Order: sequence, then structure tokens, then C-alpha cells
Amino acid sequence: MHRIFNRSIAFVLACLLIGTLAGFVTGQRVGNEEGSDRSHPLPNTSIACRPGPWGDLTYTPFSIAAPDDLIPVRGLEANGTHWFFKGYTADSFVTLLQSTSLSPDQQHALLSPPVFNARPDGVELTPTPDQLFGLPPDARARMYQVLAQSPENDQEMNFIPKDAVDAWFAVCGVSKDTSALFRKLCCERGDYLMFSGLSAILSRLSTYEEKLHFAKALTEQRTMLLRLRLNPQSDVDALAKYWGRGCARTDPRAILKSLAAIPNGTAISILMLMPDLPAGEIYDYPHADNPMDGPPVNRDCAWTTLNFFKDEPEPAFGTLEGVARELKANYLPVPDAPRYGDAVLFARPDGFVVHMAVYIADDICFTKNGSTMMHPWMLSKLDDVSRQFAFQIGPQEKLTIRYFRKKEFF
Repeated sequence: MHRIFNRSIAFVLACLLIGTLAGFVTGQRVGNEEGSDRSHPLPNTSIACRPGPWGDLTYTPFSIAAPDDLIPVRGLEANGTHWFFKGYTADSFVTLLQSTSLSPDQQHALLSPPVFNARPDGVELTPTPDQLFGLPPDARARMYQVLAQSPENDQEMNFIPKDAVDAWFAVCGVSKDTSALFRKLCCERGDYLMFSGLSAILSRLSTYEEKLHFAKALTEQRTMLLRLRLNPQSDVDALAKYWGRGCARTDPRAILKSLAAIPNGTAISILMLMPDLPAGEIYDYPHADNPMDGPPVNRDCAWTTLNFFKDEPEPAFGTLEGVARELKANYLPVPDAPRYGDAVLFARPDGFVVHMAVYIADDICFTKNGSTMMHPWMLSKLDDVSRQFAFQIGPQEKLTIRYFRKKEFF
């Protein structure tokens, strides 16, 4: 897969800002949503959100997956596996290997060139498929735990809900033999299976179709449809005040008032109240950048969050300097409850930000949970996002959630 600027690196300067402000911090629109051949409804009915200034909201869970023609199967297989053990020296990496049940021969193989490469900032490892499948369970778990702490490994690590694996594989047509290979390269972490070695598995599958089915299953994501219910008793003025930020080119009050006047009530997609850019992205997987357009843009979670209200996306929001500059110049910490459009920052206990999203309502956010074309834009629960990114912290630690708001919205 094409490597682009890593999403988590883009927050080092932002973390310095958060550390300074932490004491003030609390804790095509309808067309994209309906009728996609990339979505698979889950056996859930609509669920009511909690009451709040957002009005009477309901959500319906469903899942999405990347379309076949966006999945670079041959490129994924050719890339091989590249692991980076940040901060490790040759000696400390040997100590790591010796702390597991790896045999002396296995340790020697992992320490031999071209598999092993000591860099000034850490150890780079490019294990072969045979070496990956030969790792004992304790060694795999120990190495995955270390790898998950470094954002440099984001594109190598996959995190899949344990209770969704079988269903997703079945929907995507993954065979039982391929599923068995997958589980050999997994270890558990909380509610998720940690997996690395996509290239290794693809190299062992005999047909292109099976390779595609497996890679597609790894792109599957849980999301939701979010709808606002309106009736003659709805407080249109309050709703227009809450949702109006997303309607720069139309009067939200006029829309809401007209719909609320329907005698028996109605429900509208929340996409009707979102800005054009995120409304056009939601439930989509990003296409590859055209090299004729210049350097690739890092469309990660920070780019997604900071461009939410932009008519035209700002490429600099996918860079370290651009993120820090925008947060410092145009955002302030939220002193009370979050509101629609606020930036949500998920941070480790040491203040390092591992993810950003946009607050929508209740505990729902607009998010992109990775920087690659394998990760879609979607709606998700804050708790689900926190659980997915819990691999960045220790088993007994918790991510903190902080909110920032554009200065113009205060």
C-alpha cells in the first residue's frame, strides 16, 4: 500500500498545545447514505439517542466495505511486512526476543540481514512469511504490543472487533482456510483482534479472487445512519441554533420549520445538516491521488477534522506544521459540553494525541480511523473509537477525550 505521511506524527506539536490548555478542557447527501452496494445492514432496529440540544435523534447500525476496484491487492502483497520497534537498539531488541519462547534458530533468523536493520531511532524488521507464521503465540503478542505503541506501524497493524470477524468474512466470501491463516497471525487485545502480516497471507492464497475477498474483509467497518425526527412540537429555533453551523449556504431554520410542520412528523438524514465536504465523503473510501496533481495529500483524521467546515480542503491539515498552526491559531478548549462541529482529541495519559474526530451529537462523531485508502469516512460512537485506539496505551490505562472549538463559534 502506498505509504504517505503518518497520521499520528501530525500531532506532536498539537500535544504541546494540549498540555498547555489541558487545565481548561472538559473532559449528493442522501445519495451517499442510501442504496450503496458497499453497505451491509446489521440486524438492528433504529436506536434512540439521549435527549439533548440536538433534538430527537435515532441511529441505525450497519457496516460498509471498500469497493473491489479501490483495493490494491497486488500492491498489498508486494509490499511485504515492515515493522518498526521505535527506540530499540540492537541489544535491547535481542533482550526482547530472549524474553519470549522463540528458539535460538528463530532469534538468529530475525537478527540476520536483510530481515534486521538497526537505525538510529529504532529497529526495522522485515520478517518473511515463514517467520511470521512461525512466531510462537507469546512472542507474537509481545511484539505486537510493542509495535502498537508506535504510529510508524499504523499501516501494518489491523484491529478488528472480535465479535464481527466471522460475519464480515462470511459476507465478503472469505474461505475457512483463509480465516484459519488469519487467526494464526492474530492476538487478542480487549474487544479487538490485533493482526499484522497481510502481505504474508496474500502470498499464500492461490487465486486473485480469494486475495481480494480477504483484503476487502479487512476494510469492513461498522458505522450508522443518523436521522433527526421532526414534528409540530419540535423546537425549531433551538434545533437551528445547534445544527446551523453545517448549513453555510442555506437557512437551516427554514428547512427545519417546513419539515416540522408535517402533521404526523418526519425524519431527515443528518447529512442534510452537514457541510458539503464531509457530506460528500461520508461512507466513502478515498481514491488514490493522481500523481499529476503533485505530492499526495495525507487525508487522515486530522485533515478530516480540521477541514470539516471548509468549502475546499486545506492540504496543510495533513501535515505536522499545519495541524499545530491551525489548532493554535483558530481553536480554543471547550469550557462546557461539546457541540456540533467541535474537534474531539483522543489522547494518551502522557498527552500524546492518537486520534482526532468531529463531534456530531450525543456520543457520536464523524471520523476517519486511518490515513490510508482502506479507511472510510464514517459516523461512530466515541466509546467505539476509544476502544479501537486503546492499542496505543497500556492495558490498565485509558484514553482521555478533550474538545476544542473554532474561535468563531464561541
